[in-house]
Amino acid sequence: MQPIPASTETNRQGGYTLVELAIAIAILAVLIVAGLSGVQSILTSGKVNDQIKTVAKLSSKVSSFYAGGTSGVTAAEVARNGGWDTGKYTTSGSGATATATITSSFGTTETIASNGSTVIGDIAANTGFIYTIKAVPKSACADLANGLSGLVYAIGVTTNGAAITEWASTNTKVVKVSSATGLNTANLATSCDAGSTLDFQIGLKP
Repeated sequence: MQPIPASTETNRQGGYTLVELAIAIAILAVLIVAGLSGVQSILTSGKVNDQIKTVAKLSSKVSSFYAGGTSGVTAAEVARNGGWDTGKYTTSGSGATATATITSSFGTTETIASNGSTVIGDIAANTGFIYTIKAVPKSACADLANGLSGLVYAIGVTTNGAAITEWASTNTKVVKVSSATGLNTANLATSCDAGSTLDFQIGLKP
């Protein structure tokens, strides 16, 4: 009498086929990418909020100390007068030759100087500041501009290193031109789309 052969199902070895493994890996990859994107968004939002707090403090200090004019005022002087938290800057030298290195919440640099001969709305020559946050990520551009709108007099957004010589709403790089107006959303969309990182040039009025 012949033995009854085991069924095909019984003989099948346990484990996954290559197709099943490929599908599992693809799903895992999608989940990882989605998770990383969410984490990056949270980190960027935190940096934007921290930068807004930094600007609020700086704007308050500028208003307190420099209503009489800004000619010759250095970044080191503003820093030493409490413009930034101590962990955000280092200074070297003394007096008029002192220099300051200021770090933004994005890990890039910031600068501040008298507006000199550049007139910004009703900020006359040598009565205000041009404060620049360099290399802001494109992903932070719109949120940062919106958060700063109520804190500063004027905002311009440019590609890295470009200067704003004409502070007027007709200049697409200018997204806010006076404390009495809100953001120019059309200019903001154009400016934020200009590069992967952008310089924020901000007019501060003591």
